[in-house]
Amino acid sequence: MFLQSAYAKINKITTFFLLQMGALNMNYRNIAVAALCAVTLSGAAFAAETTTSKGLTDINDYWGKTAVESFYSRQYISGIDGKFHPNDDITREGVASIIDKMIGGETTATVDFKDVKGRWSEKAVASMVDKQIMKGYGDDSFKPEKDVTRQEFAVIAYNYLNYKGAPAETSAVEYKDAKDIAPWAKKAVDMLNALGVMKGSDGLFLPNKNITRGEAVNVLYRLQAEPVVSKNQGAELQKVVLSDITKVYGSVKKFADDGNLYWNGNTLYVTAKTAANRNKLEDSFKADSRIAESSVVVVNNKYSFNEYKKIQEDALKLYEKTEKAEGTAAVDYLNEQVVLKVPSVSKETKKALEKAFGAKVRTRIV
Repeated sequence: MFLQSAYAKINKITTFFLLQMGALNMNYRNIAVAALCAVTLSGAAFAAETTTSKGLTDINDYWGKTAVESFYSRQYISGIDGKFHPNDDITREGVASIIDKMIGGETTATVDFKDVKGRWSEKAVASMVDKQIMKGYGDDSFKPEKDVTRQEFAVIAYNYLNYKGAPAETSAVEYKDAKDIAPWAKKAVDMLNALGVMKGSDGLFLPNKNITRGEAVNVLYRLQAEPVVSKNQGAELQKVVLSDITKVYGSVKKFADDGNLYWNGNTLYVTAKTAANRNKLEDSFKADSRIAESSVVVVNNKYSFNEYKKIQEDALKLYEKTEKAEGTAAVDYLNEQVVLKVPSVSKETKKALEKAFGAKVRTRIV
């Protein structure tokens, strides 16, 4: 059976995780290259980090809170009177400022845009133009206060990936409003869709709709770059975290029914569905002197390790039954989905998967 080897890998990792918690392999991902959708169970470690957003009073119930907290703690973004205003539109200079801080370093580049000289964003804009991530208009203006549309932001994010040296990865996007996507943005939209970092809603991409501050941060959060933590450092951190997890749950096996671990850049994320357990984990990690500040984050998540495992098994089984072809399954923790990597998928199979799993599963042609 096609699934035999896939099931074997999943079961092997389950046993490995439960019985060898001190010897987990760190699965470092260049999130852009690895499709952001793929901390696979065959290389995954359960994971976590604790960041705070002290001073931001309007994101507690925001769907993209984790990303906002992460960027706020790293000083990529700031609040206004204690608020982030995640649902406000973001401007061109706002995007330039965030990406410039993500990249870091000083720039000696200058710009001659008449509407940027002397503005707070001048250095960030100069940096973005110098790196060919953003550009100005034909009238020698940058329009720093202009709101950014979704397709414009897709191009900026695409250029950022090119700057980081990430190879392009595209797939056909069947948006209902595909005709509204400008030719100059189509490749970027396709790539971000293939990576699973910027998708539409109800089959629509809405290319001409402005992107909000919160949406922009969440896309960029998913495109965070390579880790600088060494594998040895990561493995040691995992041992410590799993030790603390065992103290909270009694065993890693019990934790697998409620939580999970995954790496995002240099940060180890620990998920827990139960609020009481999240609080206990946070307290345990904060009290552990072996855990550096902001190296482990505790977050809520829809599915536990065992639930993700079951979804993968069932999705692979359905795919094999309908397509008679081999596929593999991975977990996209940021989007809380299982990704089926398959050579092809028919419309009938897509419908069957949607009926069985809804938004829990998506397919990716490889």
